[in-house]
Amino acid sequence: MSQDNPLDSINEIKTMMQRSSKFTSISGWSGVWVGIVGMISAWIAYLFILTEFVNYRETEEIYSTNETDVKLIILGLATLFIACIGGFFFMIRKSAKDGAKFINPVTKRILRKFLFVLIVGGIVGLIFIKNFSFAYVAPVTLLFYGLALYTVERDTITEIKYLAICEIILGLLAFYFIYNGLLFWFLGFGVLHVIFGAWMVRKYDFKP
Repeated sequence: MSQDNPLDSINEIKTMMQRSSKFTSISGWSGVWVGIVGMISAWIAYLFILTEFVNYRETEEIYSTNETDVKLIILGLATLFIACIGGFFFMIRKSAKDGAKFINPVTKRILRKFLFVLIVGGIVGLIFIKNFSFAYVAPVTLLFYGLALYTVERDTITEIKYLAICEIILGLLAFYFIYNGLLFWFLGFGVLHVIFGAWMVRKYDFKP
């Protein structure tokens, strides 16, 4: 702590208090990574659905969607796994760069809040899948993801609130335009994360 300049000492104390009460090691590169993975996944899902539609048109018979549904579920799980691996990698790297521990009481508190809302949303999505209401899966996942982000916005950087609000709005729009879920998924989990991540990279990751 600086003893020559009182202002520097106050800033150091403020930084230490913020690190102890908030998780500030969110890396913009995590957002960019998640967004790119989300866009690629949405494109692959579109190709699966397009292939099913072409097969249906060519045969002019009722085409079973079981195989396509299984592919989409596997794709969703793989996307979640890859996105999480990359996202955590960049956040852990930023924590090390900032000289802070990645796993701490604040991180655990955020994970509890975030995962609770996300798991509830996942259960709702599985209920829709069970009842063959696939059109509601994209709106539900976007809406609950946005709500999960909003529940932790006080425990991390302020900008998370704006991402959360945008995700919630996209989720509500996806409910209204119910048969355009894949497009909103592409925008919410893909484009929005890339934009948010690039903003965070410019604001925080390149900060001296």
